[in-house]
Amino acid sequence: MADLITHSCVALLWKAATTPAVKADARWRIPPTVATFVLGTCLPDLIGRVPSMGLMTLRWSVPQIPEWSVYVWSPFHMPLGILLCSGLVAQLFAPGMRRKAAVQLAGGGILHMAVDVLQTHLGIGYLLLFPFSMWDFELGWIGSEDTVRIVPVLLPLTLLACWARWRSKA
Repeated sequence: MADLITHSCVALLWKAATTPAVKADARWRIPPTVATFVLGTCLPDLIGRVPSMGLMTLRWSVPQIPEWSVYVWSPFHMPLGILLCSGLVAQLFAPGMRRKAAVQLAGGGILHMAVDVLQTHLGIGYLLLFPFSMWDFELGWIGSEDTVRIVPVLLPLTLLACWARWRSKA
């Protein structure tokens, strides 16, 4: 959970720094692309990690679940899978918004990977070129569990930055 909060905060900070507010009805509000971008930063974990964790837990009580079903989700947490997933999820948007949604979702997914490669893991790093290469990469600047300690500082800073950026000007 802390990892999803960290990714969402980083996405909001990125958008607060790079996206101007839009004026509507004499009030300023958060641009609609922000929510799509934040969703894009969460999709790699929601699709590539959550089903695996759920199936792994379920396998302890229902051993008939095949082992491959636990690992089949992993490519959605890799760059090519993120792009594919972004395109598929964008199809849920209105036809005129699909292209913009796909770009925002993919951009969020790429930011997700950029944050993830900062981490170090006990096992292999991130397979950034999968399926073309099994070369793994990570910078190892922070531990993968450090997000639990980062959230209490990052969340209020993010809320303050977003409030300052998109507060009502009316």
